[in-house]
Amino acid sequence: MKKGQGGRGMPEGTEVGGFKVVAATLFGGIEVARYPTLEQAEWRAKQLAAEAERSPRGYIQYLVKPVRERKKRS
Repeated sequence: MKKGQGGRGMPEGTEVGGFKVVAATLFGGIEVARYPTLEQAEWRAKQLAAEAERSPRGYIQYLVKPVRERKKRS
């Protein structure tokens, strides 16, 4: 397992699959966390959005995106 945010880890092999939570800003997106299931990622995005409403830091919204494998260079 790899250590993630808050001491939680991602199971082996989920670096390629799974879902990531992205904080959308005016200047692009910042990856916040990765989760193996869509439900976990959506739940965390909702939590972060509620927290951002209470104390905004410039993030517009939190999005859930699938993690895709990067193309290998030839």
